[in-house]
Amino acid sequence: MKSQFLGILQILNKIDLCTPIKGMDMKKGLGKIRKIKKKHIFLALLAVIVLGGLAKAYSAWVGTTRIAFLNYQAIALGQISHANDNAMIKLSEITTDDFDHLDDYDMIIVNGMGLRIDENQRKLLEEASYKVPILTHAATNPANNIVSVDNFDADYLMQYIENGSKKNYHSMLAYIRKFIDGKKFMAPEPERVNERPDYLLTHFDPNDEKGDELGFNSIREYNAFLAKNGLYKEGAPTIMLTGFMGAAPDMEKAFEKKGFRVYRINKLQSFIAGHHADSIQANAVVNMAHGRLGDYFVEFLKQKNIPLFSPLNINRLTTDWENDKQGMNGGFMSQSIVTPEIDGAIRPYVVFGQRINKEGLQEVYGIPDRMESFVESVQGYVNLKKKKNSSKRIAIFYFKGPGQNALTASGMEVVPSLYNLLVRLKNEGYNVGKLPANPQELAKMIQAQGAVFGTYAEGAYTKFLQSGHPALVTAQQFAGWTQKALSKKMIKEMNQLYGSFPGKYMATDDGKLAVARLQFGNVALLPQVMAGVGGDSFKIVHGTDQAPPYTYVASYLWARYGFSADALIHFGTHGSLEYTPRKQVALDSNDWSDRLIGVVPHFYIYTIGNVGEAMIAKRRTYAQTQSYLTPPFRESKLRQTYKQLSDAIQSYEKKASAEQSLKVKALTVKMGIARELGLDAKQMNKPYSADEIARVENFAEELANEKITGKLYTLGVPYDNDDVRTSVYAMATDPIAYGMLAVDKLKGRAQEGVEKHKQLFDRLYLSKARNTVTQLLGSASVSDEYICRYVGITPAELQMARKVEAMQSAPDPIQMMMQMADQMGGAKEAKPKKVDHRTVSELRAAKVSHKKKIPQMSREAFEKMEQTGRFPDKMMEAIKKGQKWYQDDLKKAKMAKAGKASQESSKDKGKMMSKAPKYTRQQIHLAQAITTVEHALQNVGKYSEALRQSPINEMSSLMNALNGGFTAPSPGGDLIVNPNTLPTGRNLFSINVENTPSEDAWEKAKELCDNTIKMYCERHKGEYPRKVSYTLWSSEFIETEGATIAQILYMLGVEPVRDAFGRVTDLRLIPSKQLGRPRIDVVVQTSGQLRDLAASRLFLINKAIEMAANAKGDKYENLVKAGVTESERVLVEKGMSPKEAREVSMYRVFGGVNGNYGTGIQEMVTAGDRWDKESQIAEVYLNNMGAFYGDEKNWETVRKAAFEAALTRTDVVVQPRQSNTWGALSLDHVYEFMGGMNLAVRNVTGKDPDAYLADYRNHSNMRMQEVKEAIGIEGRTTIFNPAYIKEKMKGGASSASTFAEIVTNTYGWNVMKPKAIDKEMWDEIYNVYVKDKYHLGTKEFFDKQNPAALMEITAVMMESARKGMWKATPQQLKDIAKLHIETVNKYKPSCSGFVCDNAKLRNYIASKTDAASAKEYQQNVEQIRDAEAAKNSSDKGMVMKKETLNEDAQKTTTVVSGIVVGVIVIVAFVMLAILIRRRRKNMVE
Repeated sequence: MKSQFLGILQILNKIDLCTPIKGMDMKKGLGKIRKIKKKHIFLALLAVIVLGGLAKAYSAWVGTTRIAFLNYQAIALGQISHANDNAMIKLSEITTDDFDHLDDYDMIIVNGMGLRIDENQRKLLEEASYKVPILTHAATNPANNIVSVDNFDADYLMQYIENGSKKNYHSMLAYIRKFIDGKKFMAPEPERVNERPDYLLTHFDPNDEKGDELGFNSIREYNAFLAKNGLYKEGAPTIMLTGFMGAAPDMEKAFEKKGFRVYRINKLQSFIAGHHADSIQANAVVNMAHGRLGDYFVEFLKQKNIPLFSPLNINRLTTDWENDKQGMNGGFMSQSIVTPEIDGAIRPYVVFGQRINKEGLQEVYGIPDRMESFVESVQGYVNLKKKKNSSKRIAIFYFKGPGQNALTASGMEVVPSLYNLLVRLKNEGYNVGKLPANPQELAKMIQAQGAVFGTYAEGAYTKFLQSGHPALVTAQQFAGWTQKALSKKMIKEMNQLYGSFPGKYMATDDGKLAVARLQFGNVALLPQVMAGVGGDSFKIVHGTDQAPPYTYVASYLWARYGFSADALIHFGTHGSLEYTPRKQVALDSNDWSDRLIGVVPHFYIYTIGNVGEAMIAKRRTYAQTQSYLTPPFRESKLRQTYKQLSDAIQSYEKKASAEQSLKVKALTVKMGIARELGLDAKQMNKPYSADEIARVENFAEELANEKITGKLYTLGVPYDNDDVRTSVYAMATDPIAYGMLAVDKLKGRAQEGVEKHKQLFDRLYLSKARNTVTQLLGSASVSDEYICRYVGITPAELQMARKVEAMQSAPDPIQMMMQMADQMGGAKEAKPKKVDHRTVSELRAAKVSHKKKIPQMSREAFEKMEQTGRFPDKMMEAIKKGQKWYQDDLKKAKMAKAGKASQESSKDKGKMMSKAPKYTRQQIHLAQAITTVEHALQNVGKYSEALRQSPINEMSSLMNALNGGFTAPSPGGDLIVNPNTLPTGRNLFSINVENTPSEDAWEKAKELCDNTIKMYCERHKGEYPRKVSYTLWSSEFIETEGATIAQILYMLGVEPVRDAFGRVTDLRLIPSKQLGRPRIDVVVQTSGQLRDLAASRLFLINKAIEMAANAKGDKYENLVKAGVTESERVLVEKGMSPKEAREVSMYRVFGGVNGNYGTGIQEMVTAGDRWDKESQIAEVYLNNMGAFYGDEKNWETVRKAAFEAALTRTDVVVQPRQSNTWGALSLDHVYEFMGGMNLAVRNVTGKDPDAYLADYRNHSNMRMQEVKEAIGIEGRTTIFNPAYIKEKMKGGASSASTFAEIVTNTYGWNVMKPKAIDKEMWDEIYNVYVKDKYHLGTKEFFDKQNPAALMEITAVMMESARKGMWKATPQQLKDIAKLHIETVNKYKPSCSGFVCDNAKLRNYIASKTDAASAKEYQQNVEQIRDAEAAKNSSDKGMVMKKETLNEDAQKTTTVVSGIVVGVIVIVAFVMLAILIRRRRKNMVE
């Protein structure tokens, strides 16, 4: 009002009231007028003042009290809203977007738990606190603990908040209006805090569902309530319902409506510890989760053998969630999905959403249709427990290649494994009908009745329809199933894409759709058919934007409705269901995997070696993973092969000379190692330098010590004794050796040069460690004395190491604080309190505060919090004094002082009373090194036992799961990298994304970055790399805790900022002087799996790029800024506006368009007849990986040329490798991602970038390695190593396929990075697999186990020659063609793309053999392709069609370049082919 009044005066002062006029009368008249006007003005001013005063009084005493809530969960806000019955109190929810208007409110209440605000926002909030009363509670970041109300007021308000309830919230609002806002009208006296009772159980009040829950302290009392309200049903399935992140009444009502007896647990730990849970015989636990329940609860679930479900609250408006491409991300995802998985939770199914209530605030509610589905899914698991095995119906989906290709699962021999499962089911009482006599017979049946066909193999699948006995689905059945399972939107999309049912592919003449399957009694085996259309098989496996075709949908709906499956099993890593469209996590009812799995219990047999993709399966198909072993690990047995070279190197090291160096060089060149290391092989009279010889030495030592996989694992079959022994060596030797080196370095006793020279390291550490493992095999444990003597430490150092480990393994501070918050408020005291009848006003006047309850935590958890140094000393002191263990320490100290304690207690007095030790970084590193060695020594015997028990455990665990039991949680990773994955047969979990990169990952990443820069500088005359490309993969991220992300940040010269709980919530620039080098630009490609798991980390990277680009005053060159400038220039040249180009120039984080998971180029690469120049592949790669994922606002957007501009100036491509189960050759995704990026960079910049693998396999020896060197190591230790070949030849069809996969990947690398694959490598493939160089009987092996694999190997070799990548001799080509044609003619075509879908290749092969054989060969292939060949006069393989991930999404695709005439012709052919092949438009590949 004061400002309004001053404004009026200002206006009045500007008014000119006396205009000069002629004559006295006029003057007199004017005088009278002036008097009248002055009087009126005075009266007006008086009225204004009075009105202003009244308005001010009204505002002060009567007006509306406006209360804002920041960072409040809708659940709590909804409860507060329901408690507000005062028309003069207005509640509002605010976000950081409202920080410019904070002074509009009379009170601001901030929920500090998980509050994410930056420095500028925090400053605005602090400034507002000088004008507006602000109360922050439960601050998980002490810097956010902003409070500007009186301590006594804060205390009262905190008590109301902490105790909750409608009554307390009502009083809180009244308190704010009366005492904080000072209102007199409609400002009733608030009631005193109604302390929350320590009820064990609660239930919503049937008479007042919006009111406070009713409380009960015994099962008997609760059951009586249920009976009174008609909710107690004898023999009904029983649910324990806990947690607070949902509308509990909605959940209770839904379960009770379905006939369940629901026990809503309020104090879970007390409920279990008091054995109340023992009396209710629960069938399942449903946790409305926000964080972990804890290890004690996992033990409870194991004991009771009941599953744990974690339904999701999306924490926002339902409509917003439905329109969101991500579904959920960040800290809320970590607390709602990630951490509950550590407890073993399954089925993260969205049940709760938010809507706007009458107050205009968001409230939580159960989404009706999804709530109903969730209850049905829980019912499904309960039914498994109740139903007899003989009546259960199980549908098992397996994955296999097209035609006669083998079944596929990572590291598994699939058919024998599947057969073993069927036998076990039979033994458990399941009706499996008449099983085949052995795995070989099952394999034949699968190839006949359960095959998968490429769309080009029309002859083959036409024959299958006649003789394969598929299940036939009618239009009426399909319509009924889809109406039950799918949304109208999904049905419409299918019809638009594929026409009317049944489409063309796998359709019978009478309009039915064939579903391939084998049925053994109540068990059905189904192949997972192609999940998309087009010509890109990887796109189909790893995601497509389009709806799956009829065949795909029908197979799942047949299993659910036609077969009436009680459970679905996906057999082996991995299939394609988890990669169907659309939302990435927290799926809705328009997401295909959500709808196709439906409510049926789902189990996924998954390798421990791929935890990243396992998380996608868990979260996008609601799978309960059942982990299985990797193949065993073996020794390479190559030491003797390279002994002469090693001896020569050792002689050189003893006495360096030019002569000895030349001997080393001669051997290095002779053995081909010089090619793989890029060393001189021409000037044979020029000695190698000491550094070059060290590289040769390390290469030879790596070959000798490399861990290779043995025969593929068969489910249920234990490793043999030799495999157990060699696997334990692989698991324990390196940790002992590198742990000892770390201890010696920290103690200053490591020998100089031991890290540089691997022969020296082998002699001093590795050989000793190996001998130690030999001695300890079979031993149960080792003594502390042995450990101290072996490691060379004192008992005190061993105890220190154990204390550090206990501290680090204690619950994370944020989890501890959440558990503390749950304990706070309302605990009933043992003794009744004296009743105080004073009112709140009287108590407030007397300044009577409440005594706060300090919740309990373990000593280790407290020390972990204190070790961070991020919590205020006062806070830590208050917490410590309230702990029982601290009070016990005080008592012991007091007794010791009085002479009543033992001598030991007296000695420990000082320690008990002192502050917890603050360990230095060096002490922590020493402790970690000691415990690494200790665990390896102690666990040698345990590893042996765990390996032997795992196959037994896998089968038993799966049978238990099929009986509705609990599968215990487990971390992932191969058993060398993470032995804690043993025993297998458990449910895999991930890590808390928000804590990454971890401190350990950060320290190691800095070394790796320095190593990268050093390698590049050495190879490029001291120049720094201008830009480095990084690939982000999910399993690497989980297993290294974000090491690649840490590398990206450090390369930019940016470091993570952790909050008090260790979460990386912000970043800061590393000062240029401290960094000591230029800031180096980066470009990042993310797999879809990593994107789904860790979107918040991608946002951090984007922020880091912006910070680095805008850094000022750097001492060294800022290559990030230069890179942004160059990108902007390129974008403007490409036609982008300068304004948009400036924004897009900082885009550096890219991934698959349309939410896809892969690059979508593998099939294009392997279809050599569909491209002529690598630029065509590069263009498709740039298109398919061109979606931006750097921030939430622009998530998944595609800007033309943005990815291309980001790749400019790229000098290095880096790819992570974290697993011992695969390498650059054996895993196709490496050439796909790393090779694809390499090819794209080469085509954008005109320069082939350096390519390095970030080798994380040994956490004590992470390093960078050039990709050609890595390929050389892998080739020599695997496909060219007789020991490896013999092991794989012990297996069957799946083992044979591994050889074909490696050869195919070699071809892929040759396309992507020709320098990585040389002629000598192809020559050696020819020598080993065509000429059988080692006389191992390779041809006989392939003939017996998998002729299709030999067809693939020989076809790939011929295509490499045809494309000019391998300069094969005429004799080599003749031999390969002969072998290929003989195999095809004998066993009939397989029929993969290489074998049957490349006309140019077939003609090339035919031209290298005699006419008769060639004719028979062509006829055999044509029989497979018969229907297609009949329709086309020219083979479709002659047509090059650019593959895009979404053929309808033209906004995100580009046509193949129109500049080159040849390419224009290709596009024209594509259009022609589309017209000719219209009837195939609805087929899958």
